[in-house]
Amino acid sequence: MYDWKQVDPLMQHQGEKVLKTLVKSGHSAYFVGGCVRDELMGRPVHDMDIATSAKPESVMDLFERTIPTGLQHGTVTVVMGDYPFEVTTFRKESHYEDHRHPAAVEFVSGIVEDLQRRDFTMNAMARSLEGELTDPFQGLSDIRKGVIRCVGKAEERFDEDALRMMRAIRFASVFGYRPVKSLWRALINGRDKITYVAIERIRAELERLLLGAYPLRGLELLRRSQLLHHAKAPFIEPCKLTREGAKRLQALDYMPAEPQELRWSMLLQGLAIAAAEAEVIMKEWTFSNQVAMTTSQIMRFDEAWNEIRASLEPGDTEQLRRSWVEIELQYGQTISRLWLDRQSRWLAYLGEEDRAAQLRLQKEEMQWHLAVPVHDLKELAIRGGDVLTTLGLKGGPWLGELMKRLLLLVAVGDVPNEKEALLEYVKAVVK
Repeated sequence: MYDWKQVDPLMQHQGEKVLKTLVKSGHSAYFVGGCVRDELMGRPVHDMDIATSAKPESVMDLFERTIPTGLQHGTVTVVMGDYPFEVTTFRKESHYEDHRHPAAVEFVSGIVEDLQRRDFTMNAMARSLEGELTDPFQGLSDIRKGVIRCVGKAEERFDEDALRMMRAIRFASVFGYRPVKSLWRALINGRDKITYVAIERIRAELERLLLGAYPLRGLELLRRSQLLHHAKAPFIEPCKLTREGAKRLQALDYMPAEPQELRWSMLLQGLAIAAAEAEVIMKEWTFSNQVAMTTSQIMRFDEAWNEIRASLEPGDTEQLRRSWVEIELQYGQTISRLWLDRQSRWLAYLGEEDRAAQLRLQKEEMQWHLAVPVHDLKELAIRGGDVLTTLGLKGGPWLGELMKRLLLLVAVGDVPNEKEALLEYVKAVVK
């Protein structure tokens, strides 16, 4: 047995059980694709795909728990223990329709013919149960050289599936590899075919690119290729960057991959896109409402805070503190914390000269953030009913405004969050 070093031992054990079952039944079976690639790269393996000579019907007969994931393409998901394994019959594909989907697939008997249909050499490798590597297109050599190369002719691979152009740039970005000249030339010549790819598929690749280890590298390759220009991606269009914008883009590598909204907000601001426009763009690109909203809220917080700082006299620390509390109540504790996290990493990227004054302010911002005692009306020691009972009045819009005022006063520390003190203030104000 081959001792996988990058695979969870339980997943390896269950995956080997799948291979053993197939082999004992007279079929060929291999681990293929990304798991083999990542193992050879020394990267964590998150799932293990399997290719086999067994037809889908035979696979379903051999295992108790199966899901007919894509029978027309020969794929069955086998659940072994707590782990799902995509098991696909050796196949080759006919001509592709609309530069994205094969018109038909044909099952074949050998692993090499199956690997021949794959996109890049580093993904066209297979490993047997005993650990023997099948590498007909020198994928291991390309991994050692740090290059991205298509299986066969790049023009044909991209003509078959135009999304492979995005995948090539994404792999180059995530792994820090370089596309070989033949791949890059084919990508430039065929980039107009990206219009055939659904926007959500491009967005998924873009997300993986930006959240990888070298996002700036990927963005530069996208800029140079103008690939997304043909996909009508408005926020990756080449543009003249300001000094501040260029710094924000360069700081992307310093941002954590999660939560992803930190990198997205930094990218969009680096491209001089306003928060209001950002949410619209991200929704058009099929980002989830949560990601689009959180990203734009971080940007709105940044815009509001910079505007406040610019409007106040230098040294007016107390008014600055009160203004901080006010916008924290407006945007919420979570957005404030995310902005502070992003700001700390942004300042870590800046040079000593640029960040000295900002570091002093950042310490104060963090102290103000931690000191805010309440963020929601539910946290106040009184309710609207208490106010109405005390004053003997009927409710109305004035009550909501008064409660918001009380929340702010407690948050900035003008009134303690105690029922008696709050009601005394209410009586004084209403009178």
